[in-house]
Amino acid sequence: MNDVRPMSDVRCPMSALVQSSAASMSAVNSQQETSDIGHRTSDRATITVFAVVVLLLMSNLALAAEEENNDPYSFDRSINPLLSKYCYGCHNAEKMKGDIDLKKDENLRLIGNNRKVWTTAMQALRDGEMPPKKSKQPSDEERKRLITFIERTLNSVDCATAVKDPGRPAVRRLTRVEYDNSIRDLFGLDLSPGETFSPDGSSYGFDNIADALSIAPVQVEQYYDAAGKVLNAVFKDRKATAAVFIKQAGPGVDARMAAREVIAAFAARAYRKPVPDDHLEQLLGIYDVAVAAKRPFTLSVRAAMHAVLISPRFLIRIEDQDAKATAAYHVASYDMASRLSYFLWSSPPDAELLKLAAENRLQDASVIEAQARRMLKDPKSRALAENFTGQWLQLRNLSDHQPDAKTFPQFTPTLRTAMQEEAYLFIGELIRNDRPVMDLIDANYTFLNEELAKHYGIDGVKGERMQRVALTDRRRGGVVTMGAVLTITADPARTNIPRRGNYVMGTILGVPPPPPPPDVPQLPAAKADTKGKTLRQLLELHRSNAECASCHAKTDPLGFGLENYDAIGRWRDKEGDLAIDATGTLPSGESFNGPLEMKKILLDRKQAFARALTESMLIYALGRGLQRDDECVVKEALAALEKEGWRMSSLVTTIVRCFPFTHRRNADY
Repeated sequence: MNDVRPMSDVRCPMSALVQSSAASMSAVNSQQETSDIGHRTSDRATITVFAVVVLLLMSNLALAAEEENNDPYSFDRSINPLLSKYCYGCHNAEKMKGDIDLKKDENLRLIGNNRKVWTTAMQALRDGEMPPKKSKQPSDEERKRLITFIERTLNSVDCATAVKDPGRPAVRRLTRVEYDNSIRDLFGLDLSPGETFSPDGSSYGFDNIADALSIAPVQVEQYYDAAGKVLNAVFKDRKATAAVFIKQAGPGVDARMAAREVIAAFAARAYRKPVPDDHLEQLLGIYDVAVAAKRPFTLSVRAAMHAVLISPRFLIRIEDQDAKATAAYHVASYDMASRLSYFLWSSPPDAELLKLAAENRLQDASVIEAQARRMLKDPKSRALAENFTGQWLQLRNLSDHQPDAKTFPQFTPTLRTAMQEEAYLFIGELIRNDRPVMDLIDANYTFLNEELAKHYGIDGVKGERMQRVALTDRRRGGVVTMGAVLTITADPARTNIPRRGNYVMGTILGVPPPPPPPDVPQLPAAKADTKGKTLRQLLELHRSNAECASCHAKTDPLGFGLENYDAIGRWRDKEGDLAIDATGTLPSGESFNGPLEMKKILLDRKQAFARALTESMLIYALGRGLQRDDECVVKEALAALEKEGWRMSSLVTTIVRCFPFTHRRNADY
């Protein structure tokens, strides 16, 4: 009986109990007597052992169940009932208030995978915004329990022992931008055929997410037509044609062998990896059909090239798969080259990446990191500024935003272009010169031409060319006070305080407030309603609605801090005849006056900003939403950022070396 664990060990595993009972039974059986009395004694001993084991097992299970019942953070017994009582009534698949369904996350892993939504829910609970004031409210203890549970769940990943999962494998079609850049790099011609394609789907704020990049029949037709137009342009350009036809048919040269060499080299560049022999034979079959139709050599090769440009191997980033693998495995070197190049350049791998892939050296983390650092310094890294930050910071929206022409006749097409170029040049400088990411909040430099400088009230800048300008007036510097951001976060004819506040909260700090209730009245727009009142005063009236006050208390102060900038980003001291009040007080109690003091508060929250940047860049790099295990990558990146002076390179190199970026798994794991 000494082998049976004591009842005080309430976490004794069932397997240990079984092993203990077996050992006890063996010990008793070995002592059995040969007499009938001995046998009866042995039987009674065996029965006794079984009885004790059963009692121990039942006792352990009962104690474990009691412990589970008493655990205030047990999801099934303690938390789910609270969520059902206070949250699920509005946030379910049918109602989806605020486009949020909390009920679908029915276990801890799903909650961890849906981090952004549950972080917002936790913040809303903490700030008293949810449940709405008119709804039944949890007690202080219940509210605290929910907040603690969410916080623990989101931070519960044990990175030291977690089973690494790179996520479900996904097939990624080239976006319109990636398609255009791929054509450019193939032929050396900037043709931009993708501009005529159907818009790319978007998810998680980006258009390169695999699940959103489907291919519709109309797109197949667009690819076919675009391939023909591209080849027409190529065959009119001697330099481009010469680059493709690395061998010509002629006297003493077998035409089919020459075609094979040309097609194989072109297809390998287009597919970003060597071409399998069987596929090359298919392409040569197309060449053969053209030759049989009496087409000349170049046009026969062109027919095969057309097939290459509409092949899934070109249009889709198809990665090599280890069909026998039962666990995650390192991405093949050629596919690793494409992951790096489309992440940092939005274009195919260059010659150096392909050479390293051919040597199978892109399995080495140090080589991957060295290549990432090289690529960040390359002018092609402007694509990271345009396609990553252009979507994360919503800078692309400036192209479609149209300020009211009567109110702002100064907003010209050239000013719009200069505003957008300022942002991209500034971010490009940060990337190539490895500046601290905190420059995005505040910096002592920017890029201006004469028109934009005058718009900002900055003297000494001449000419149409954009140029780096040192800032002595810190009312500029950083993206939040750039004309592009200030314009896209305004209405056509006036500023929009809540929208600007939401931008700072959601995009810069990564904690977007919940959407407003559907029946909240809009601010009055008619002049009769607004005469003699600043926008701030109108918002004070709007906030008298208790249902609106809690959200506005969080976002409006940040919008107030930017009220000195009008709807196209010019500095102003007055709104009409009334002085601008740019003071604000956050729910935390921090107060500020104007954009300089507000930027200081944002810099004090560098961890929140760095997390928002890191999570967004990781989504963009992986082409999927984040899952629970990705929190380990985020934590590692944040630690590297802080250790290395918040340099952009520390974030990028952490991502390109991380497990989900360098590994893949099969669909059925």
